[in-house]
Amino acid sequence: MLLIARSMPDHVANRGREKRGLEILAKSIPGFYRPNSAEKDRLLELLGVSRSFKQAFDAIRLHVPKFYDVRSAKDFDLIETKTTDKCLPKLPQGFFFGMTENEEMLLRVLEGKYFLCLVSLHKDSAPHCLVSWKELKALSQTKRIQYQINIRTPTTSAAAGRG
Repeated sequence: MLLIARSMPDHVANRGREKRGLEILAKSIPGFYRPNSAEKDRLLELLGVSRSFKQAFDAIRLHVPKFYDVRSAKDFDLIETKTTDKCLPKLPQGFFFGMTENEEMLLRVLEGKYFLCLVSLHKDSAPHCLVSWKELKALSQTKRIQYQINIRTPTTSAAAGRG
């Protein structure tokens, strides 16, 4: 008899891992803040960046006491987190992650304003490492492009026409 192991989908595990990583960063990075959707819109407006980049960052590092004190781009940095459970004693060495085109574009264009925060949840690793575009280029071993494609579900009228 063949038993098929059922495990949670990757995206569920990834969300939990990301949440734990963000909790670590909230405790260890001064000024760490997770903006809501409207706050993200405001930050992107201050940077002169399209709202279509809203999903390209998870948090910010404030250079002012509170979010409501943010008046210009000099008051914050954008942070995109990448989290792993892997033991990486020499973080970021050995880190593997995926990156969207929007994340790479912001990292490149907003050099010194947008950072990747590589987080290891493993107890024997350093907890995190902030990386800029220049640092990422110097650290990268390989890079490949992978397309993820979602195929539309049929609309009610299109589905009815096939029957």
